[in-house]
Amino acid sequence: MDFLNPNDKIRLMRHRFRINQSDLEDTNMTRAFISMMESGKRRVSKTSSAILAKKFNSIANKISVKLDLDDEYFYRFPKEDAKFYCEKVIASNSYNHDEIEEFIEVGKKYELDDILARLYKINGGLYFKENNFMKAFINFSNSLGKYKELNEQEFQPYLYNAIGVCKIERNENEEAVFHLLRAIDYAKEQENNLYYIKASYNLALAYYNIKDFDKCIEIINNNVLVTNIKEYNMDDNNARIVKANAMLMSGKEDEAVAEYEDILINLKEDDLCRRATIYNNIGEFYYNKEQYEKSLEYINKAQKIKIKDNKDDIATNVLDSKGKLFFKQGLYDESIMIFELAMSLAEQNNQFIIIFEIYKHLTKVCEEKDDLEKLEEVTNNFLSILEENHISKGKDYAIYKLVEIAMKQGKNDEAMRFLKSLGQVLNNS
Repeated sequence: MDFLNPNDKIRLMRHRFRINQSDLEDTNMTRAFISMMESGKRRVSKTSSAILAKKFNSIANKISVKLDLDDEYFYRFPKEDAKFYCEKVIASNSYNHDEIEEFIEVGKKYELDDILARLYKINGGLYFKENNFMKAFINFSNSLGKYKELNEQEFQPYLYNAIGVCKIERNENEEAVFHLLRAIDYAKEQENNLYYIKASYNLALAYYNIKDFDKCIEIINNNVLVTNIKEYNMDDNNARIVKANAMLMSGKEDEAVAEYEDILINLKEDDLCRRATIYNNIGEFYYNKEQYEKSLEYINKAQKIKIKDNKDDIATNVLDSKGKLFFKQGLYDESIMIFELAMSLAEQNNQFIIIFEIYKHLTKVCEEKDDLEKLEEVTNNFLSILEENHISKGKDYAIYKLVEIAMKQGKNDEAMRFLKSLGQVLNNS
């Protein structure tokens, strides 16, 4: 996309409509003056620009052409035009990736760092909504870099939080912790309570995912539940669910179930998503207690809600729980089918945190059946998912499984090849 100097705009418009300079004359603008502006010998003032814009719009209207030149069109130089049109696109709130990418190139060409910061942030938000967390991360990071160059602090809590969530969604939780701690620091510095709470909640999630349950509970208690989050159009149920999950995983099972039951009492009847999550988690509690009938009762409750509410993210967790339950009941083929369905759904929704867990559960079933062929198939499928999405976590585990399979099959050369691949992965981690 190219923009013109003021004199070139006048010349181009005259040629487009096949008019002479005399056709543009006005009481306050002679032909000689127009000639000097067109040749670049005189700067086009805002007043002259408004007169020219009015003249050209009128000429265009007479031949049914909609021109809509604004008053300052002929006053602006290319860099000013570039900024004007970029801001127009941003203000429209109606754009797609192609349009944003086009204007990002404009921003780069004309060194519009403030515009680039905003465009990268918008593009990151769009990719995030599409669950493309890799591209969202790249754009949010670019935006953050530009705002740092500009020494503008306002959006840093938002961007560090967004980057942290992208890392969580890609199962890169250690990196998420770093970014979320930065988000919390900037939020405290700016007294931005909304992003202090949001980043703290997400930090607790990251700690939960790396199995640091004590820190997870500490962050929820000290940073989230002590604040009146209803002031920010939020409720505390998500935080309480994460806290209960952490208590469940850290052996405080009775406290966790009591917390779940209390949350259920306070939830609205139509809050189906969180009801399903809690039912599934209670099902997990009974599963760990080896009370499989009770576990199935709650998992089925969660599944009924999933069918009613059509939430794929809930479905993945429910299917994973059901697959584990079938495995414990000796229903191996059914368990494999359920896990494969869960993995497929997780892949569709870019749920990279749970997809690794599902794969590990699936390998246990294949190993219990001593079905090396199936184990090899699901392992290669899992590795393909990781490769396609540039995910590293879980790759070492899967390649080691291929080493074990090759060794059991007596394919020593293949085993050595996989060991070499494993070494490369470990060296790069």
